[in-house]
Amino acid sequence: MNIAPHILANGNWISMASFMELALYDEDEGYYSKNIPGIGFRGDFSTAATMSSLPARCIVNLWRKSCKEAGTRLPIIEIGGGNGDMAMAIRREFSLWEKMFTKYIMVDRSNALRNLQGMVAGTAVSVYSSMEKALKRVGGKAFIFSNELPDAFPARQFVFQGGEWLELGLAVIDGHVIRQADKQPLPASTAFNFWAKEGQVIEVHESYAKWFAEWQKHWKSGVMLTIDYGQTVEKLYYRRPAGSLRGYKAHTLLSADELAPLAGRCDITADVNFTDLINMAKGCHDDIVHYMSQRDFMAPLADMNKPEDRHLIAEGGAGEYFNVMVHHRFQL
Repeated sequence: MNIAPHILANGNWISMASFMELALYDEDEGYYSKNIPGIGFRGDFSTAATMSSLPARCIVNLWRKSCKEAGTRLPIIEIGGGNGDMAMAIRREFSLWEKMFTKYIMVDRSNALRNLQGMVAGTAVSVYSSMEKALKRVGGKAFIFSNELPDAFPARQFVFQGGEWLELGLAVIDGHVIRQADKQPLPASTAFNFWAKEGQVIEVHESYAKWFAEWQKHWKSGVMLTIDYGQTVEKLYYRRPAGSLRGYKAHTLLSADELAPLAGRCDITADVNFTDLINMAKGCHDDIVHYMSQRDFMAPLADMNKPEDRHLIAEGGAGEYFNVMVHHRFQL
């Protein structure tokens, strides 16, 4: 994708969130829409579901506990299920009775990924383009989960310069696409006050917050599990003055300044501010929220004889770099 015409058509500046939206989700040239080569060893990145059955075991364990607490068998809604690996891993963990009588629904905005999920899972799952449609199907009561979802939402990027926050975006200068700061209204985030230090760059997943708010009235009760990489606000940018926005191409890390030439041909992501996510969840109907490291969530069911399980719960690694939020909602 040649991003320069899009920038020039918008007055020679677009936010990094607008760039991510185009690069990832453009119907004709977006990475998730047309060009994603696969997930795992042969793709550009790996998820926990492609490495180990441990995440599926832990998700099914939490689902069973949630069903017991709810007094009913909760339908499962998986958001952003990629190539369907997690859905198939979860169904392998089900008992025969659970396979037969539990609704499993996948939600993805990418038409290409929805088609792939439908082919992989067949009639075992139903696939929808929005949470509103999925929740309507199950009457608003559901066990909802995602693995590496918020980080894939377009993130706005800001830099603290001269005592104020400026938004970073892309402009065309002398024929080259470069990042450039501009004065823009600030979204809500805990990061602005905590990280107001000269030269510090931060990201805000405003698009995730808006998406989350849109479907909350349709979710009547259940549990929502969110697994992603990131930290609470006080730890998020420790030793990261340049922020966390980055890309991946064939498992190679790309800096924020390397992304524009590869628009549509690489994954783009930013770490999640879990403090913002926790505040969003707690602000909904006095819901109860539990936050923990991936290590604490998965260690009780890990098989220490398996290196892939040990990797997912490693101290100072995936076990702590990935974190987990469990959001409980009782009947509205």
